[in-house]
Amino acid sequence: MNCQSGRLARCVPFIGVGLVVSILITLAAKDFWEQKPWTQWSEQDALRILSDSPWARKQAVLAAAMKPSESSTQRTTDLPGVAPATGGRSAGAVLGQVGAAGATPGPNEPVPLFIRWYSSVRVRQALARLGQVQGNAPEAEARKFVEQPMEEYMISVNGPFMDALNDLSFDDFKQKTFLVSKKDKSRKVELKSYVPPKDRKDSIALFSFPRQLNDKPAFGPEDDEIEFVAQGRKVNLKMSFKLQKMMTEGKLDL
Repeated sequence: MNCQSGRLARCVPFIGVGLVVSILITLAAKDFWEQKPWTQWSEQDALRILSDSPWARKQAVLAAAMKPSESSTQRTTDLPGVAPATGGRSAGAVLGQVGAAGATPGPNEPVPLFIRWYSSVRVRQALARLGQVQGNAPEAEARKFVEQPMEEYMISVNGPFMDALNDLSFDDFKQKTFLVSKKDKSRKVELKSYVPPKDRKDSIALFSFPRQLNDKPAFGPEDDEIEFVAQGRKVNLKMSFKLQKMMTEGKLDL
């Protein structure tokens, strides 16, 4: 249809419909964490942030690499736990533990490890929200946990069996554990510290890295994608994070 001159009025309804459709498509494309504040997330929303989001990825590893030894009974849940600052039950306690409905996986069967960008605001919001919806975290404490500054990049790892990570120390990881830009390999930060699950109330393994490289921010949106690599004895972890999707309030959220 020709929308020039006097016929423009005839096209207005169609322009309006097109605009509405465009807005609806845009809204549908947004993730829930962009559409509502974290204080309104459901428990399932928070768990999704912690298990399947730009800030949290899942890596399958063979059970033999992570299973406890015969002399050990430690076992954590297959879903992310609530941080100590928020209190409450772990997400695994809410949704059930690995193997609760079946046998323990064999040595050649895959088990999940959740690798999360723990220092990000989104992950801390999800942990705080879990504490709130589970009824154990005062609002002031949850907000303090979310808003506290993170001076280092922190990557957390947890899964059904954590003995392999408990058996390792900073010295085991320091030679082959780092964050690196996949676009510019010279932008690489080495491991600064490592805390095994046994030393934390939430049973996560926590890797910390400096935010500065040559007195400048180590990474920026121009890096496109950052890879986390952690190798120590039989543990071999590798996960990529796409920075374009890791934005909170228009800023890179690491």
